[in-house]
Amino acid sequence: IEQELPRLRVEFVQILSDVINDLAGNARPVEVKLFGADLAALEAYGTRLDSAMTKIDGLEDLYSGVSEPTAELAMAVNLTEANRAGLTPKDVNDAVSSALLGAEAGDIRLDDRSVGVRVRAPDSVRFSPALLASLPVVSRERGTAVPLGSLARFTPTETRAQLLRENQQQMIMMTADLGKRDLGSVMADVHEVLARHPAPAGIRVEIGGQYAGQQAAFRALLLVLALAAASVVAVMVIQFQSFLEPAVVLLAAPLSFVGALVLLLVTGTALNVSSFMGLILLVGLIVKNGIILLDFTRLRMREGGLALEPAIREAARIRLRPILMTTLCTLFGLLPLALGLGAGSDMQRPLALAVIGGLALSTPITLYLVPTLLVAVRGRGYRLPSVS
Repeated sequence: IEQELPRLRVEFVQILSDVINDLAGNARPVEVKLFGADLAALEAYGTRLDSAMTKIDGLEDLYSGVSEPTAELAMAVNLTEANRAGLTPKDVNDAVSSALLGAEAGDIRLDDRSVGVRVRAPDSVRFSPALLASLPVVSRERGTAVPLGSLARFTPTETRAQLLRENQQQMIMMTADLGKRDLGSVMADVHEVLARHPAPAGIRVEIGGQYAGQQAAFRALLLVLALAAASVVAVMVIQFQSFLEPAVVLLAAPLSFVGALVLLLVTGTALNVSSFMGLILLVGLIVKNGIILLDFTRLRMREGGLALEPAIREAARIRLRPILMTTLCTLFGLLPLALGLGAGSDMQRPLALAVIGGLALSTPITLYLVPTLLVAVRGRGYRLPSVS
């Protein structure tokens, strides 16, 4: 292809991935946008970055954003000669457009279908600047044909194939796809290249693509995580009528995140939006086990008149089975998704791995660390205040 059409830009993409990226508004995983008023300066800086970013391992189909100039013929109509021939600039433009692009001339019926017919000048005229001047332009008023060369002047020029703007600012956009490396590590190398080659005065650099969408999603998910934690604390405060038990139970959540991150690291899975959603899901699962344990503890303290330590020991012994049942059901339910079984499972595999890793670590934390912390803070002989 490069030998036959050297100026043709070819990209290899997966159809489903390309469609999803287009729907999400991120055409390419890696996008570096360069803004500036001087197009020549933008293209010079883009070419310099292109030569540096080519060395980054994991970037594929890197495009500098510099559009190669295309040869054109600019036509300027001579108003005096056109008026003398009884023609307007629009008449001349319509005649040239019909000759080069073709004019509709009805259709032909072929069996069960019709084929449109367009009439245009021969290719020998259309593709020859020298013969283009001999193209006849017919005046409707006088019914005579005038050669186009006597009505217009042609000037060879070059122009860009495309000019991009964003928010009314002139822009060129460098794009690339990902190879075998993850987006985070590749973008770290891209930031390093941008640091080594700072933008000249008058040029602004902005990172777009999936990376920008990922960062925005992470910020939104952090807010969701905070709201989830606040909601859980509010529910537990109402349940236990105290701030201490919710604080102790919620303390297990960040410790359980370590298990999720370790499993993602061991399996070579990136921390992406899907795995982050798994961390949010972990908050509810971890708190659920803590509520099962501490709620029964308060029940034994209230009905049996027990102190905190014997009550929580009994609760841990009796509630061990339901805690393990719910945990194992969740783990085995997510196992097929974590193994990547079935079509499309790879998209949700990080979520399953994050939940499995976090839940596997949170269970011993809930059974051992939470009771220990509560006894250490409340005291072994703590009893519920009597209600008159």
